[in-house]
Amino acid sequence: MKFFAENILMQNGWQKDKTIVVENGKILNISDGKDDKAVQLEGPVIPGMVNLHSHAFQKTFAGLTEFRANPNDSFWSWRDAMYRMLQVLTPEDLKIVADYLYAQMLQNGYTSVAEFHYLHHQAHGVRYADHAINSKVLIQSALDTGINQCLCPVFYQYAGFGEQAPNSTQTMFSHSVEEFQTLLQELASFSENLDQITLGIAPHSLRAVSKQSINELVRWWQQKSPLAPIHIHIAEQVAEVEQCIAFYGERPVEWLMSQFNLSERWCLVHATHLTKQETKDLARSKAVAGLCPDTEGNLGDGIFNGVDFINDGGRFGIGSDSHITVSPFLELKTLEYSQRFAQLKRNQMCSQNSPNVGQFLWEQSALSGADAVNQKVGLIKEGFAADWLVLDLQVPELNACHENQWLDAAIFATHQSVVKEVYVAGNRVVENGLHVRFEKLAENYRALLKEKIRKSL
Repeated sequence: MKFFAENILMQNGWQKDKTIVVENGKILNISDGKDDKAVQLEGPVIPGMVNLHSHAFQKTFAGLTEFRANPNDSFWSWRDAMYRMLQVLTPEDLKIVADYLYAQMLQNGYTSVAEFHYLHHQAHGVRYADHAINSKVLIQSALDTGINQCLCPVFYQYAGFGEQAPNSTQTMFSHSVEEFQTLLQELASFSENLDQITLGIAPHSLRAVSKQSINELVRWWQQKSPLAPIHIHIAEQVAEVEQCIAFYGERPVEWLMSQFNLSERWCLVHATHLTKQETKDLARSKAVAGLCPDTEGNLGDGIFNGVDFINDGGRFGIGSDSHITVSPFLELKTLEYSQRFAQLKRNQMCSQNSPNVGQFLWEQSALSGADAVNQKVGLIKEGFAADWLVLDLQVPELNACHENQWLDAAIFATHQSVVKEVYVAGNRVVENGLHVRFEKLAENYRALLKEKIRKSL
């Protein structure tokens, strides 16, 4: 299959008049000029974005906790509402949610997703006959909707530091080390011939996993799959940092770095509360900071130290996390604005070589996100997946721009979707702004919300 792009964002910036040859879902060749047999891409072409942190089931109650139940409303009271909702969710329900969510991600420009999946069991920890059923449901949703997925099953043991026993709700997430290893082995076998799917692991957090278990699992996983990702929630909340200091005598990121040789295969999700030294050390490690600005804002987590991090050479990507928004454009806008609030200056997340904030944010997030999902994505380049977005120049704010300003305008100036088409592995999954199956998937999701989810909260 051949495609022609009049304007295309490549590794060395915007290029003109390129023909892309795609074979078996990969970019085989990119050449100058237009091949007569090439499909015309009607708008500027940019790499697809990686969503490096998703909890699919949390989509079901986005927008339903925006009221103050008590004067100290926080992440922890929001978490209680999430636990209540989980009591009623079945694998069939999860499929409906993930289908709709993944289609929505594709419509908004995400072409890969890291699913940080911890809803393993039924209420009160009752095991399903197929202990991997929810994981398999999520893989099937990715295949059915057309999004690339890095499934990161979560290892969860305890309710808090000091190996506190999980409460009755948290047993829906928990495994022994041996159970978790068995789950990973089964999922590796289940997905081994699926080009769209990669696997990672996700120790939930330092509070939910013991020192012995995280050491055992990480070393086991690195021996089994040396290039596979390791994702972990870390330093999201001030209370978590204080508890870690009290228990380990070190801050969360400080402790993690003292225990492991972090690399680009690690994704530290949130990493909100870091000292200057932790920021510098994390940047030097080349681990990816997994930032979820809209969820972090919604939960009152705090502001990531982005300016120092990129000045130290740090690598970051973005995720929709709780899915309070499902748009990379909105996440990147919130990320930049958070830095402006903190620094009292404009145009913070950029560099001397890449001064346009929108383009810098997009390129850096897509490329670093690719490592977080262990996929050859994030660039339009020979040998990489044929994943890209076609922007809609009928959006007035884009139509008036120079090419270097298209992503600036798309992120900061528009109030409508700028995504016209989306291709994954050379297949068009979004046409005229809509996923090819969106209407049916939205109908199923509306029914689920009305008939079950609203009644659970």
